[in-house]
Amino acid sequence: MSGNRIDISEEAMLWKAALDHFGQADLHQLIVELWQKAGPPARPTVEYIDEDEAGPVLINLLKIAQVEVGAVVPFREEFPKRVTLYSRHAQHLVAGLLERMPADQLTRPMRIARLENQVGL
Repeated sequence: MSGNRIDISEEAMLWKAALDHFGQADLHQLIVELWQKAGPPARPTVEYIDEDEAGPVLINLLKIAQVEVGAVVPFREEFPKRVTLYSRHAQHLVAGLLERMPADQLTRPMRIARLENQVGL
């Protein structure tokens, strides 16, 4: 996957759109599938997804999937309304969601990022 990323507000919109499109059970399954293919991070850089940005259902899904695939970030304080994940994993999950979402449900910046990832820019 390429290193292209959409901005954080677009990522929050993508997560919400994915939850609406796939539903809780299918999104959970997709997250697990994507996360299992992410591989180990090259660097221990982390990111956070907050409930205020993505909603409580998504935070819960991500936390459950994270434990299921064994991708919990060690030595980080656990917050109930936040999930901590490696930046590489966050990038992989977003890229996978961009690929699997119908194009008509993506914003223009999301579609551009999707195309850039597809052609390897």
